Amino acid sequence: MFHEVAHGLGIKNTINGKGTVRSAIKEHSSALEEGKADILGLYMITQLHQKGELESQLEDYYTTFMAGIFRSVRFGAASAHGKANMIRFNFFKEMGAFTKQEDGTYKVDYDKMQTAMNALSEIILTLQGNGDYDGVTDLVSDKGIIGSELQADLDKLEFQDIPVDIVFEQGTEVLGL
Repeated sequence: MFHEVAHGLGIKNTINGKGTVRSAIKEHSSALEEGKADILGLYMITQLHQKGELESQLEDYYTTFMAGIFRSVRFGAASAHGKANMIRFNFFKEMGAFTKQEDGTYKVDYDKMQTAMNALSEIILTLQGNGDYDGVTDLVSDKGIIGSELQADLDKLEFQDIPVDIVFEQGTEVLGL
């Protein structure tokens, strides 16, 4: 829900006369917008939690957010959502928001996660506000990719025949009607 609300936040026009954000950053506008919606959605959850409006543990939200990135990247990094997820994954990794453990699992560092969330929010909003096509291009080419270590982990899931998505059999025939 907060992802969708976050689409309405931010700016639609650059602050320096370059026109709309969409026209200024061209083919990267969808990926950056999806990234903005994801990260600002988490930011809103953090703010609501700090104000006492959400009672669950903030750590649970952060862990679920990271798990969502892992689930989503199994679909690949070619789409706008995929690029946004990989930018976030690689940025969080560089900021130490999570680490890979010796047993192959990943562990979230909640303090660093919040720092990374704030830093990435600032970067995305600044790139959009400035209509910085070159900056967005650099961000996407540098961080919008699946690295070899993550690909190896994703391949393990494929090897264990864990489905990327679940397809439900449904309809009147299944129900016997």
